[in-house]
Amino acid sequence: MYIKCYATKIKGNKYKIHLWDELGYDEIDYYNAAYQECSEADATHKGIKGENLRKTTKWDRNDPNLHFHDMKPHQKYLVERYGTVDDTPEGHKELFFDIECEIGGALTEEYIESAPMPITSIAWWYKQKDEWAILILDKKGELKHTKARNKEIIPCKTEAELLALFLERFRDIDPDILVGYNSDYFDIPYLYYRMCNVIGAEWADHLSPINKVNAKKDNQWFFKRNQFVDIIGVESLDYMRLHKKYSWKDEPSWKLDAIGEKYAGVNKIEYDGNLDQLFETDIHKFIQYNFRDVEILKLLDEKLQYLALTKNLSHKGKHNYSEVYSNSVTQDGAISAYILHQGLIPPPRHKNAEAKKGYAGGYLFCPKAGLYKYMFDEDLTSLYPSIIMSLNIGRETFKGRIIDADDRNNRLGLNDLKERDPQEKLLVENKQKKQAYVPISKLIQMIEENNLSISANGAMFSTDNESYLSSILNKWFDERVKYKDEMKKAFKAGNKEEGESFYMKQYTMKILLNSLYGATALPGFRYGLPKSILSEAITLTGWRIIQESALCANRHMNKVLRGEITL
Repeated sequence: MYIKCYATKIKGNKYKIHLWDELGYDEIDYYNAAYQECSEADATHKGIKGENLRKTTKWDRNDPNLHFHDMKPHQKYLVERYGTVDDTPEGHKELFFDIECEIGGALTEEYIESAPMPITSIAWWYKQKDEWAILILDKKGELKHTKARNKEIIPCKTEAELLALFLERFRDIDPDILVGYNSDYFDIPYLYYRMCNVIGAEWADHLSPINKVNAKKDNQWFFKRNQFVDIIGVESLDYMRLHKKYSWKDEPSWKLDAIGEKYAGVNKIEYDGNLDQLFETDIHKFIQYNFRDVEILKLLDEKLQYLALTKNLSHKGKHNYSEVYSNSVTQDGAISAYILHQGLIPPPRHKNAEAKKGYAGGYLFCPKAGLYKYMFDEDLTSLYPSIIMSLNIGRETFKGRIIDADDRNNRLGLNDLKERDPQEKLLVENKQKKQAYVPISKLIQMIEENNLSISANGAMFSTDNESYLSSILNKWFDERVKYKDEMKKAFKAGNKEEGESFYMKQYTMKILLNSLYGATALPGFRYGLPKSILSEAITLTGWRIIQESALCANRHMNKVLRGEITL
């Protein structure tokens, strides 16, 4: 199984794949093929709607009849090579690290890119060998190179020596995963740009095992624009970003000190004044401070296990670990691999797709303020995945929609339609976007004769064949049940490590199950529909189910309280 993968374009649709797996490093020539719609006589493949397709390595991106040409080449290669095989490989080299530098101003984009202030220390923990080390700028000559047990302190006379030696140690370790805290948006870019300034860009690029570092803009964090540095061949995992993604919490403080105390029971080293003063006045405590930051990272991962979760999700989605922050990338890879396994070709992304502005999200009930004697909680297990499966929601099963459903309070289930005036006409749009006013009596007949399900937003789906979204959700449900059973067996047998491994595997399936809905809401999602038709079909149906189940529960409890029935 792969550990990391990168694609370099050679010419046209030909790429060189850089692949790291359990056996080492390899380079593979790869033609990024597309699948073109054609006559039945020329067809070698089928699409998910039964389209006749032929494989071609020479294609134009603007061809409207192309299928499966619009996935990043490295992910597409992984999808095609590994398919539904998703075991997490052994043999990762993981480096937890933290840098310290002199204080010189606000951490703006321009500041990080210019990297004007010296780096004073770099501390790390190499997990696989349990080795700790720190490179420290020793201006006063107070320190000696020491190594006790598994901890090494390496003083450097100049910053250039410090950075060059770090590069040497980094190349020796050759880490697969680099773990930090806010490292994507400070430690890694600042380190790279500072190395460019001090020892030269040609040496800074040697952080990559293939000597390639990409600097790109990323707009999703604290500032309007940020520098984001991608060391090709080294997967960066930022524990702050991972915690934001996996915890779904709005923490009072996102500082490492606060997160470390809350989840690992460990604080940063306290000191008087600022860090520059500590560096000048007590270099030994400064070293402890830098080591403690790395130790907190280590303890956080032992407690939260985000790295294990990231690996599981990434191999399900057939992408690199640093791409795990995008649910749509994971879902796209996982579903596409599943469809290829069925002998079919994934569809193209929707052209010029856009999300519907202000589409209905999850149901939010706001009770009236007051004192209540009786209360109950309602928890509907896996509501959104269950809706997808029960209505057979999918891109290929979509048959059209009742336009009148734009009113969120409209009731458009089959039984609801049967209670309305049969001569009343509703505006109906087919999947080719042709519209017509249809009498309810005729609409009901059409629904029943064609075995259609209706969602609360009026979207209609064929139930003759299981949708691929429904199919993969059923598969994931089964996998989760299996992992939970194995987890219970392992814990019962006293095998804590194995039990925790199965816990993370079942949790991986839970995330996949619950995040599929969110992917359908994104513009251009391969397995969604434009204007959030699928996502709103799910959420509005969820509204209806919650409202109706709450009404039923209230009626039942009122009967219990009146003594008409017993629990």
